[in-house]
Amino acid sequence: MDKSTRGGFAVLTRFETTFHESRFTFYLSGVYITVSGQAIERLRIEGIAESWLEPGADRSTQVYRPAVLIECTLNFRSLRAGLNHSEERNYSAWLPEADLAIDWDSPANQFDGLTQLISQSDPAIGYLPGNHKTTKSEFDQYAAELIEKLVRNERLRIYFNPVFGLFSSPGDELDDFLARVADAALGRVEPELRSLRNRFELQLEQVREAQASKGSLAENFNLESFISNKLHFFESENRLAGMFSTLAGAVFGSSEPRSHGEGYRPDEAELREDLERIEQEASDALRALYDEYLTLANEYDTFEIGLQPDNIQVMRRILLWVPVDE
Repeated sequence: MDKSTRGGFAVLTRFETTFHESRFTFYLSGVYITVSGQAIERLRIEGIAESWLEPGADRSTQVYRPAVLIECTLNFRSLRAGLNHSEERNYSAWLPEADLAIDWDSPANQFDGLTQLISQSDPAIGYLPGNHKTTKSEFDQYAAELIEKLVRNERLRIYFNPVFGLFSSPGDELDDFLARVADAALGRVEPELRSLRNRFELQLEQVREAQASKGSLAENFNLESFISNKLHFFESENRLAGMFSTLAGAVFGSSEPRSHGEGYRPDEAELREDLERIEQEASDALRALYDEYLTLANEYDTFEIGLQPDNIQVMRRILLWVPVDE
């Protein structure tokens, strides 16, 4: 086996073997070397920068395969959602051979970010030979095809509540968005809560006046009856106030009226019935309001925002060398 030196690399010029295969390829520091003695230099494309993906631990079985890496900025805009959101994205695909089309649906590699790229190759890793006749203009065409694909398929998905016209921000979790919707529902229900509270306080006052009128006419009405009557109204007022004490507690956690069957005198059966009826109706009204607004607060749709060609800005086109197993 004879050697000559070309471009700083050792190049085999003659090789004799008893193997039946007629052609073999060896990898030496960036040069493809065939059994026939022909050295194939690493692919270089004028006007296109190149980077290498950091190799894994086992480099003895790896070779570099060429890929196309496009760095771009996507700008998602929606007047309806009041959104103007930009994201930096990286897309890769294997560099096609001969006249084959590039396949942007098959990424060359899934990597976390550009921090995994290095500016020079690992000298222990050779290059996979191929029939690549790529030029800078073809790289531009690859980028144009990627833009067409993104316009057709890429969507930014956010959450939308049609009742309150609320949109989530990009990246928001659904639970966080629904918490915002719940706050909006609380603001919407506030006037109805005030109306309900006024209605049941008025009913309580009407019962009080009726009891006072009956007491003034009753022959057996005494101080003990007067005090008991006052205590029952005081307790009922407190229970109603507890139901309506805070909007959040009333609408998003309304409670049933407390049991208060004991403590009434035999002659207070009508009073007991009236107070229990008012408190139960108030609780039922709050529960119905809670159920209605809970449904509205949990309603959401997925809102999609697409792209126009002008919303895609290509920052860099890179010839990326990806370590793959032989």
